[in-house]
Amino acid sequence: MLQNLTVDQVRLIAEHARRTGEAHRKLIGGMRDIDLGEQPLERGSRNPSDLDTLNVLDQTVQTAEMDELRATIGALSADTRQELKALMLVGRGDFTAGQWDQAMTEAGLTPSSADVDFLSERLLLADYLNKALYQLKLL
Repeated sequence: MLQNLTVDQVRLIAEHARRTGEAHRKLIGGMRDIDLGEQPLERGSRNPSDLDTLNVLDQTVQTAEMDELRATIGALSADTRQELKALMLVGRGDFTAGQWDQAMTEAGLTPSSADVDFLSERLLLADYLNKALYQLKLL
């Protein structure tokens, strides 16, 4: 199943993502009624704001966790990042463990130049990766 990515790499990235998520929760935990400026409209029943993703950390002085996560993901080869994206898709519920090939195909549709942003800005990335490892029986 995993050809380029190791379980240890996934665990490391999940740990970085968990710490980044904690920094995000700490940052927005005390915020109320802040002005986010103009937010783009998105489809769905609820329009998410910048507070719903991890990219809000880029706009603060608390970027160490996000920088670490981005550096770890950015150090992976394009093929390895594709496997990481496929794991995220399985863990998120877009595909089942038995649909690994389809998840890999879908993961390959995102330009590899956007991989770091695509993955690092997922608030629940750690949960998705851990869930995928469990579903694929790699834990």
